[in-house]
Amino acid sequence: MSLVSVIVPVHNEARYLGDCLDALLNQELSTAEYEVIVVDNGSSDRSREIVRTRDRVQLLTEPQRGAYAARNRGLQAARGELVAFTDADCVPRRDWLQRLCNAVGQDPGIQVVMGRDIPTGPSKAIRLLGLYDHAKEIFVMSSDDPSVYYGHTNCMLTRRAALEATGGFDVRPRGADVIFVQRVLQRFGTGAVCYEPDAVVNHLEVHSAWVYFRKAFIYGRSARSYRRVVRARPLRGRERWRIFGETVRSNALPAIESAYLLALLTLGVAAYSAGLASVLRTPGSHASRSLEVEP
Repeated sequence: MSLVSVIVPVHNEARYLGDCLDALLNQELSTAEYEVIVVDNGSSDRSREIVRTRDRVQLLTEPQRGAYAARNRGLQAARGELVAFTDADCVPRRDWLQRLCNAVGQDPGIQVVMGRDIPTGPSKAIRLLGLYDHAKEIFVMSSDDPSVYYGHTNCMLTRRAALEATGGFDVRPRGADVIFVQRVLQRFGTGAVCYEPDAVVNHLEVHSAWVYFRKAFIYGRSARSYRRVVRARPLRGRERWRIFGETVRSNALPAIESAYLLALLTLGVAAYSAGLASVLRTPGSHASRSLEVEP
């Protein structure tokens, strides 16, 4: 490996961007060199100014609004055979890029590596939800059922060849990472996508259960759009229950914390369902039973 490209889309992220860039510029990467590309997507705050204060960061501009348009612009300039993605509100750990590269280097059949996104915040609620998400990603990324796979471009590395083979990211408000991963699976099979839990970013924006539930609502709204394009589905109730049980067992959660987590997850599913329902109720939308959250 001679070069790895890291792409970060930015739109008014001055609050978090400095921490993100400092972490990216201090990666411990022994197997290759890397470049950091920031794509400004119409920021009106100090984001561009913050980027200019960091050496070794390439600043680009994408006038078309949307994070996926910005990522595609970054891909045009990227020189690496491997391309990593994160977001401006995420702080990668020092070994983040090395661990992603190690994972994809172990098997030539692996096209995409998903890392672990840990929500920040001092509350017990956000800690428990983060533990559940970790167990969920282990379950999903080891499944033989490609329809449950998804992507998150705040912590992901992919071979450039996979991006070129699948046409890059669709330009849409949300869900293009799910579409990309699903297209990779269709072309290369489930063995092409893996999870590397030791490649960690701390997600600064997700600092409370309220933010977590708000994002679940937004993901529900986006599901209708990407499920028209690829055969992705939400987890079924029995699958969620299995993941919940594994979260409790692997973390030795006491009964009171287990009950608390179950209540939080019930609220999360409700938020997702509400987001999906809000789209299906939109005048002119074409609802179908295939879009309902499966029991």
